Amino acid sequence: MIDDTNYADCLTLYNFNHVDKIKGKESFSYIFNDNINYIRSLYNRGKIRNITYDTIQKTILCGSIYLGYDLFVCPHCGNESIVPHKCHSKLCTSCGTKEAKLRAAHISSIALDAKHRHIVFTIPDLLRGYFIKDRSLLNLLFIAARNTLACIFNDAKYRKIKKKKIYLKKNKCPYSYKNDRNKIVFGSVLTLHTFGRDLKWNPHIHRLVCEEAFDTKKNKMKNYSFISYEKLRKTWMYQVLDLFSKQKLKHFHYLK
Repeated sequence: MIDDTNYADCLTLYNFNHVDKIKGKESFSYIFNDNINYIRSLYNRGKIRNITYDTIQKTILCGSIYLGYDLFVCPHCGNESIVPHKCHSKLCTSCGTKEAKLRAAHISSIALDAKHRHIVFTIPDLLRGYFIKDRSLLNLLFIAARNTLACIFNDAKYRKIKKKKIYLKKNKCPYSYKNDRNKIVFGSVLTLHTFGRDLKWNPHIHRLVCEEAFDTKKNKMKNYSFISYEKLRKTWMYQVLDLFSKQKLKHFHYLK
């Protein structure tokens, strides 16, 4: 990490001329480096989390020997070559781009050869403040998004139970239809974004959903190319509010 007492000396080992050719002066490394005093003041006032401050420092020092290095020596001529370690941070323009491409390739390799659709699950402004105070609540968005599609894909089963007026036992498991028999099994990939296009705090879920699902009762694949938007929206609203109601959050019932 960057030593506050000897910060200038640390950066002398950072080859900015090399970065000019690869990243350009508009990279995050330069932006953070130019504003390191302001960033440090925010951290000292408790405005930046420890993990954020550490990531910023790693991004600045990406490609320098302060993150470690590998030394290669030629056994014949004795020439030495130093290869500095990268920061491997998602925030870094170099490391983050590489990680994103590797993740995209991995998802493509395991996805079914079928049509997929992109769905974005958002929340209203009034609820976003709860996630800033307690980031563990972000996990509720994943549960709510998963349960929303589970209810959509298993809608026929829900209507059948409702028609027969069968008493539904409350399960301690937060995931709907997880332990049920004869259910529709669907596949999707979820990604959390905590900011919007304007870079303001706006937690939301991006979801890639396969339109082919497996019917365990009939032992075959079924097509779900049509999903009612109104039903999707109402189910998402219910799932989010229901999960929040169980958290005993201050003033939540008034907002609800």
